[in-house]
Amino acid sequence: MNNIENDASGNKPNAANQNDNSDQTGSNTVKDPNEWTTGNEPMTGAQRSYLKTLSDSAGEPFNENLSKAEAAKKIDELQKNNKGNNQNQNKAADNTGASNTVKDPNDWKTGDQAITGAQRSYLKTLSDEAGEEFDENITKAEASKKIDELQQKTGRGASSKQ
Repeated sequence: MNNIENDASGNKPNAANQNDNSDQTGSNTVKDPNEWTTGNEPMTGAQRSYLKTLSDSAGEPFNENLSKAEAAKKIDELQKNNKGNNQNQNKAADNTGASNTVKDPNDWKTGDQAITGAQRSYLKTLSDEAGEEFDENITKAEASKKIDELQQKTGRGASSKQ
């Protein structure tokens, strides 16, 4: 099984880049987005959903007309800018014994809402890899649980490395 993570466009990096660690900058991309053959295409649904979340969190305007390459760069930028904020929030949470990063999906206030675009895209990928039927008519909470389950089954994601 190939455990290479998808890049910001939602695509697997090509085999030529899988073992090349010479130019890794901590980015979620293996290849410069400007060099992607599909970089000029409109951003994917997963990129749109994630970028909207990051933009809202950062208090920045969301540009829905970005290309895949532009969206990947903006995602990287917002993730880097948000790292310091998250570290400070996590330190504060550690000091209080509370955490906002791990919460039982059954306790989510929005858990009964429809699955998000990002969840739908990732769950479809995981379902295909696991050879399981994909059900898009589930809630956010159900999707989160299914993602955790399929990450374990496929060897993807942070929860599979525990």
